[in-house]
Amino acid sequence: MKAKFLALYLLLFSFSLHAENVLRVSAIPDEVPTELARKFAPLGQYLEKELGMKVEWTPVTDYAAVVEALAAKKIDLAWLGGFTFVQARLRTGNAIPIVQREEDEKFTSKFITSVNSGINKLEDLKGRTFTLG
Repeated sequence: MKAKFLALYLLLFSFSLHAENVLRVSAIPDEVPTELARKFAPLGQYLEKELGMKVEWTPVTDYAAVVEALAAKKIDLAWLGGFTFVQARLRTGNAIPIVQREEDEKFTSKFITSVNSGINKLEDLKGRTFTLG
């Protein structure tokens, strides 16, 4: 898988595997489904060997679908971006990131406000709405 894709968060939602003893894996669809499946194949084979169980790729149609699949326990493991992980954590209550790139822990956010807004620290955003990008 390309470095950008591998660098996304690997998320462990629920390792309670369904009856067939299969680890179901998915990812945010940042490429066409056939390409994602092709790139997943070597990792799937590695995990099958190391875990001694079947590992199954589960494609999704959009970013929200991977979050919903985790919440509905239709998948056990997923690659997510930072924002998609936050959505998964909020939706499931127990999504746990288990792998990230070194540079991810250094990411920061900037809040830009009007000088006349009265917002000088993060706590000043409480009760207000804002847009992010």
